[in-house]
Order: sequence, then C-alpha cells, then structure tokens
Amino acid sequence: MFSKEYRLKKKYQFNYVYRVGRSVGSTNLVLYFSPSKNKNVKVGISVSKKLGHAVTRNLVKRRIRECVIPYLQKINPNFNVVFIAKTSAAEASFAELQKDVNYLLKKANILCG
Repeated sequence: MFSKEYRLKKKYQFNYVYRVGRSVGSTNLVLYFSPSKNKNVKVGISVSKKLGHAVTRNLVKRRIRECVIPYLQKINPNFNVVFIAKTSAAEASFAELQKDVNYLLKKANILCG
C-alpha cells in the first residue's frame, strides 16, 4: 500500500504534472511525469468513468498500485508521476499491467540504476 508520502492527492498536483510534464504511452496506460522539488517520488493514478462502474475502476486502480509499488524505491525521487488508465485496462490482466508499468518507466527513463 502507498503511504501518504508517495501519493499525489490534490487536483492542483495532478494539473501541474499534466501541464508541465511529458507523457509516454502503452496499450493500457499513459504515464505523465514532471520534475519535482520533493525528496521522494509522488505517484498518482487516474481512472476515468468511461472505464466502467466503480467496482471496475477500483479494481484497475488497485492493480496499477500493486504494479507500481516495487518501483517506488527505483524511480528517480526528483519526479512526480501520474498513471492514466485507458479503456483497454479494464480487460487487461495483472501481468499485462505489470509489463506496461515496467515498459513506461523504462521508456520515460526515470528509473535510477
């Protein structure tokens, strides 16, 4: 589970990442990332209502969160990161989401070491 120190919570934080940051995409997810002044990485997850009902959206959010947790210590702490689920993420398996998270973080070149 994400502790509070790793979360983007407020709308203005998400908007800053969208406005200032860059993006990379895969089949099920889009990754926005922007520079940050924080000492540790902040991660946000966004799932649209177009994806489905609350149960489906929450399932996708939980899966993405679990995929990101192993990378929290590896992501460069000078970045804020937002994962946006595409509509195809509702049918994607956990393994597919893991591959997408790994691919996006490598493509964005924000992993340390």
